[in-house]
Amino acid sequence: MRHISPPFHRRSLRGLIVLGATAFGLSAPIAGAHAQVTTSRNALDALGAPRRPAMLPDGGSMSASPTGTTTSTEGGGAPAASSTGDHATGDIPGSHAPATAIASPAAIAALPPVATQPPANPVLRPPELHVPLHPFPMPPEVKADPQARGRAEKISGGTRLHFTPQSAEMNPRMISALQTFATVMQKLPDQHISIAAYGEGRTDDPSTPRRVALSRGLAARSVLLHAGIAPTRIYVRAVGLPDENAHGAGADCIDVTRSGVVASNATGSPSR
Repeated sequence: MRHISPPFHRRSLRGLIVLGATAFGLSAPIAGAHAQVTTSRNALDALGAPRRPAMLPDGGSMSASPTGTTTSTEGGGAPAASSTGDHATGDIPGSHAPATAIASPAAIAALPPVATQPPANPVLRPPELHVPLHPFPMPPEVKADPQARGRAEKISGGTRLHFTPQSAEMNPRMISALQTFATVMQKLPDQHISIAAYGEGRTDDPSTPRRVALSRGLAARSVLLHAGIAPTRIYVRAVGLPDENAHGAGADCIDVTRSGVVASNATGSPSR
């Protein structure tokens, strides 16, 4: 271990004491110094009376200094923004009016009112659709054949027409019977007309009698349509060969009846 000699130790201690005294001497005049301010009364009078700060709508204030600098203060007292110029506009972007006009009651009254309730729900209207209506095509009018050997007879709730074999031709008496039935049905608009058509043929070939029956039923439907009956009220059923539900109708007959009535040959009176 190295030992320091006593003379060197005394020299170091003496140097530290000299440095401390020098530092204390330099700081003493600074601590005891005082500033002196002189105010000129004429300079204060030249500035004029202080302007009253303008109140902003949010509770802050705006004041202008003699140099033209305008300072706006928030509601808490801290300065918010400043601007320089003869017409100060505060912190409102896009405004060209003086600050006093913003704080006036007329400017506050011009602000849009605040809604007290939400707007009503929009009303959605269904779109208007214009669908073109096509008239029902009328079938060709059936011409009476004086040579036709058919006949018409009254049955319960309608009329029964008899045709010649494999034919759909009608004579004037048959057409007149259908027109008379149409006049009756015009007074009953809530009922419809059922046409059950039959045709003769072989049991092993059901399509042939059905085709004949369909041609007879469509001929009777055409007469009713031209007599003023709506097409939605007429139902044609091509049965073909008569079955147990024919109610006395032969293979060359059609039964034209109104709804709710079962055709039968109870009366059996021929139509004149």
